[in-house]
Amino acid sequence: MTLMETLQLFTAAPSATRTPKLELREGRYLLRFAQTALDLDAALKLRFEVFNLELGEGLQSSFLTGRDRDEFDAQCHHLMVEDTEAGNVIGTYRIQTNEMASAGNGFYSAGEFDLSHLPNDVVLNSLELGRACIAPAHRHSSVLFLLWKGIAAYTLQTRKRYLFGCCSLTSQDANEGWDVMNQLLLSGHVHGDWLVPPQPGFECDIEDDDLPLPIAKIPKLFRTYLRFGAKVCSPPTMDRQFKTIDYFVILDCQQLSPAAYQMFFQF
Repeated sequence: MTLMETLQLFTAAPSATRTPKLELREGRYLLRFAQTALDLDAALKLRFEVFNLELGEGLQSSFLTGRDRDEFDAQCHHLMVEDTEAGNVIGTYRIQTNEMASAGNGFYSAGEFDLSHLPNDVVLNSLELGRACIAPAHRHSSVLFLLWKGIAAYTLQTRKRYLFGCCSLTSQDANEGWDVMNQLLLSGHVHGDWLVPPQPGFECDIEDDDLPLPIAKIPKLFRTYLRFGAKVCSPPTMDRQFKTIDYFVILDCQQLSPAAYQMFFQF
């Protein structure tokens, strides 16, 4: 992707996506929203390096440009953390509201999950999160804390209650997907009322029910969401394009513990 193409992507955003002003600092790290084509290009480059090069997942087309980019990037806001000493972007999240989704290509999650099974007031009062990644050398609490403080600030600004999106395993083994689902059920992390089915073609089917389930590990970021009270609202789905197994997850910010709410929402 050339810088001109990134500029076109950045300026193609509908008016519903005007970028908010936000800056938070933690030591050498600065959190803000991408404001320019150069900012967005740095975030897309980081995503490619983490998803495609490090994890072996991501879109095959990204290898042509060295950037992880899809049709939802133009309509979203992009949180980014800069290492001010090195001068590069080392963390990012992609965020959008229902209003932004309606003005653009919809929710990314809706491509894999039938969101019509959610209560309408939940969808209207949600932020969709995605494409979260942090550079390997900076994967510690300071960077993740800054990103989540930014999400909390955005939640307050937009007056939304719920956060939702896809949590992923880097796998194409359906047995691993269902092993994790069993772990989630046994540990009480599956929502009791909301069940969002996969879209046709995204089912995570096991061909032989007699095969023993592997012992799959829930990724660290996924576990952290669960620790704060997020609930899984779907069976596993198979994303063959991005090469992951995904779960639809919702966090009700009003159900955060008082300590967690104070940590992220007090400014």
